[in-house]
Amino acid sequence: RSSKLSTGTFSEDKNELLSQQFQVNYEDEPAMFRKGSSVYRDKVETKVKTDDYGNPIKRIRLAITVSNLDIIGPEFWGKHQYILQEGKYRYEYVKKFDDIRRLPCCNWIVVRISACQFDKFSLIHSFDKPNDETALSLMNASASLMMEQFPDIIFGYGFSNEYSFVFQENTELYQRNERLILSSCSSWFTSFYMMKWKEYFPSKELVQPPKFEAEVLCYPKPKIVCDYLSWRQAECHNRNQYNTCFWMLVKSGEDENKANEILKGTLSKDKNELLFQRFQMNYNNEPAMFRKGSCTYRQKGESERRRRERWVGCGSDPR
Repeated sequence: RSSKLSTGTFSEDKNELLSQQFQVNYEDEPAMFRKGSSVYRDKVETKVKTDDYGNPIKRIRLAITVSNLDIIGPEFWGKHQYILQEGKYRYEYVKKFDDIRRLPCCNWIVVRISACQFDKFSLIHSFDKPNDETALSLMNASASLMMEQFPDIIFGYGFSNEYSFVFQENTELYQRNERLILSSCSSWFTSFYMMKWKEYFPSKELVQPPKFEAEVLCYPKPKIVCDYLSWRQAECHNRNQYNTCFWMLVKSGEDENKANEILKGTLSKDKNELLFQRFQMNYNNEPAMFRKGSCTYRQKGESERRRRERWVGCGSDPR
């Protein structure tokens, strides 16, 4: 009913309604509510040092300022011309600069999310090398929550610091707006990762927030999607086999440069032989989650009435 009362009313009508019915003067409401908040760098006079006589020497510096001012109209921009070199005070034209790219219809959308500066992040948080099972499980849990958040995701595949999500062919998520899909997926995944951190690392503080970036790919045929997933799994195998050899060499006393030199130009069979001969390790006995990655998808649970997302860390081949 309240929405019907205000439908079609002008600003002065709403002010009159507040005054007559509730004795509220809208202009007395906090400026932050009425005008929002602006964040900008303002010129302020700052003391930088004192002269020989104890007098302060001041300089104009740009300080980050949060205020609740009118930014519609020329007054604010006239006083702060250094913010915008070009004084345009009518804001409708700004919409013309919106570059909205719609992803092509009848294409499978794949969003690949990757951690930025992950080597530094894993070092700060003392992740095990070459694989930290708990950290990988945290990635899988975040992927599971992504499938709950986005019902149009039909499959996910991840390893190490990345996860790929396949959206169904006819998804209309954000009207297939590329920018919104990318920003939403990366921000949600980051949020889930941080939200689940304490569950998986109860005794380890999150010292530095994780940063995940996203890229989008479009494929017109399911076969290409399968080939993409196979490529990522092959990359998982190659990367993990190399890292397993590298860290076994380092832990045995080789320095990192020497370990890289030993592995340079080796094939998969050479690495298997190295692990077996020097460390009595059969690479195929390593956990499948390390060697093959993890698949995330929906499957029927114990109850037909309740379908839930679950991650499968068994390293299933996505093909």
